[in-house]
Order: sequence, then C-alpha cells, then structure tokens
Amino acid sequence: MKKQLVIALAAFVVAPAMSATSVDLGYKAYTSDTKSDNGGAYDQPFVKLTHFNKADWGTLLAYVKLENPGEIEDAQQGKDGKLTVKSLLVLDKQIAESQYNFWVQNFLVSNRTVMEDNFYLGVTTNRKYGDLLINAGLGVNYSAAHFDPTGASFDGISGYAAVINARYPFAFAGLKHSLSVNYEGQIDRDDEHMSTLGYDSYGHQIITTLKTSVTDSFYTKLHLTHFDSWGSVPNDGIEYGVALGFTF
Repeated sequence: MKKQLVIALAAFVVAPAMSATSVDLGYKAYTSDTKSDNGGAYDQPFVKLTHFNKADWGTLLAYVKLENPGEIEDAQQGKDGKLTVKSLLVLDKQIAESQYNFWVQNFLVSNRTVMEDNFYLGVTTNRKYGDLLINAGLGVNYSAAHFDPTGASFDGISGYAAVINARYPFAFAGLKHSLSVNYEGQIDRDDEHMSTLGYDSYGHQIITTLKTSVTDSFYTKLHLTHFDSWGSVPNDGIEYGVALGFTF
C-alpha cells in the first residue's frame, strides 16, 4: 500500500493536469448545547493548508489543519486549551475508463489528550448531474486510537466507512460560489474502539460549506457541521465557523 501511495504521489508531482494549493485562516465555534454535552468542545481559531490535484489517474486531496495554534484560547471550565493537529489524505485512483475509483483515505487527529487515526480502503464512484458533482464510496475502516486520561487504546479493523461528497457551483450577485455537502459515517464500530473514545456503534459528520470567490485567488468560507459520536463531540453537536482563504 505504501508503494502504491508513493507511485501516486510521484505522478501527482511530475504531471498534474489541474492542481491548487490554498491556505485558510478561520474561527470555529459550537452551540451552547454542544458545549454543555461535550467537555472537549470550545471556540477556537484555526489555520489550514490544503492541496488538491486532478490528473489522468484520478484525484488527490491532502490537508493539514492546526486548531487553536499557539494555544491562545482556553478550554471549558477555565482549563488551558490545547493545539490539535488534523491531517487528511484522500486518494481516488480511477479504475480503467469507468466512473469508479479505488479509494484510500487516512484521517489523523492528535493532541496531548487523544489520538485517533482512521484508514479507509474501498471503492468510490463519480457522478455528474448538470452542474452537480457527486462522489460517493464505501469501504473498510481500520482505526487506531489512544485516550490519555484512561490509558485506553485500540488498534484494528473497526467496521465500515461511507462517504458522500456533493458540490454545486453557481453564480450570484456577480460572484462565483460553491455549495458543498460532505457526509462521512462509520458503521458497526468495534466494541473496543467505542469503549476507548466513548463512541456509539454508528457515528457521522456532515459538513455544509459555502465558498465565495471574491477574486481569482481570494475567497471566503462559511461552514456548518453536525457531529454525532464523532471526534471531540461524541455526544452529538453542531459546529459553525468562518474562514478567509487564499489560493496560490
């Protein structure tokens, strides 16, 4: 698998058909009910570096996100906030000339309290309905997790993963916009995985994002996310935020 990723990354570097790199500076917040139900949820700034590439072999998306950089925001109950590092790699390798892809995805979140890594391996499909673009997939989930306060850990196969990514570009008020909805769910998690992080058997996140291009390089983003048994809000919650971004 590592060899396949190296080959794909090499193709990405040598002969990209379309690529873009961007930086987002933003701030995210949670509703009061979310904070009441989840001790690890608190408002904080973030910075995110993203790279996307589309080539003949398929697509690659990668990002690194720093939440609460510099630990400038305090957590709840007056506790010191913490830096959280998140990284994502999504590789869709087109199968022959079809609308299907071999799908590899890895998401890592880590801070001084908790670490979780989810590795998906499966198949996705790309569909287009007019201007609406949809990517959907299903695969196996391999997870590794550690929760420092209890010392609990997990490492192994943990059920299945499903994704649906939809994007609709449109023009309004003389500006270009893009509305996207990204669903990611984990199904039939392993009992030890659930026990380690306080999860239910099923969990998901649904991210709705409105991106507005102010110029060819500068844009704004508004996002609204619903979590259920996911990340720092295992007891269900809503996150919202705003970001300014620059593409180069």
